[in-house]
Amino acid sequence: MLARAVAGVVLLLSLAVHPRAARASACCGAGHGMAQWLAPSERAAASFSARLTEQLGAWAVDGGFDTSGEGVYHRELRAEAGWLVRAGDHLQLAVSVPMMITWSGVGLGATSSGGGPGDLGAAARIALIEGAASPWIPSAAFTLGVTLPIGRGPSTGTAPLDAGVSGATGARAMGVDITGADTTGLGVAEIRPGMIFEKSWDSFHALLSASTSVRTSYRLPDGDTARSAPRVQILAAAGPSWTSGASLTVGALHEREGAPRETEPGPGPRKSMGKERVRTALLAVLAHDIGARWTAVGNLQVDVPVSGIGRNEGAFAALSAGLRYVWGRRD
Repeated sequence: MLARAVAGVVLLLSLAVHPRAARASACCGAGHGMAQWLAPSERAAASFSARLTEQLGAWAVDGGFDTSGEGVYHRELRAEAGWLVRAGDHLQLAVSVPMMITWSGVGLGATSSGGGPGDLGAAARIALIEGAASPWIPSAAFTLGVTLPIGRGPSTGTAPLDAGVSGATGARAMGVDITGADTTGLGVAEIRPGMIFEKSWDSFHALLSASTSVRTSYRLPDGDTARSAPRVQILAAAGPSWTSGASLTVGALHEREGAPRETEPGPGPRKSMGKERVRTALLAVLAHDIGARWTAVGNLQVDVPVSGIGRNEGAFAALSAGLRYVWGRRD
């Protein structure tokens, strides 16, 4: 649940948009977007961020929302270092390495904590259309995100970390530790192809992005294997920028995933497991240049805790802050 990619981040590398710049870092009212990709004048960037996530509750299979009960919580502190480099006029490559600490409780006095390195993330962006020459044609780029399961996956017998309410319920029935505090990764590899469309008009910017996450299979307690259905992610965001070097981007993220299925060969159709999963989150990114090369970035993402807007998912709020240092193309 917490290792998405807003996760994600939110979610989130394949759903990011590059900042625009008039100096080495984005400034002068051009806008930073989601502050993830390089501006035209930038050659490389290093970043560090810290993110605190707190569980608000969960959506049931029928879409009803309940806040977390007494003694039920899931709290995560995640630190992440990233590197982004331009590999050509149209290609950017990124890598991120997270570390995390988690505190969890499932009621009745069952609590635990844990942590360690998370899954290794990599991403690429290929520019397809440059929209700067037209006031109406947006820029377009193909993105590809990859998650490698370097972190510690969920306990044996459970679905991947992002398995939602049904995964936790199944684990409880099998007597497996369901606090998940020692889990630092998805437990499976993931690939996320997507597209980004973005446009800037003087002091206002907007973007629309979509991606699909596909994961490798995982093993069930009976020895069979199962695979999560593709997860569709759509992000729409926009906001103003100011000549002081600050910009604000606000938007919404919607994710939808079908029920996982067994993948073992056999007669008849493959068995469906669980139910469809849906969540919707609101997000805001505030960025400000604190020098020609340094930019401070803050991010708030909150799953909308309303019945009917999600299904079979945990709901979380996450607040992050970070710094970004860039090298210009003429350095």
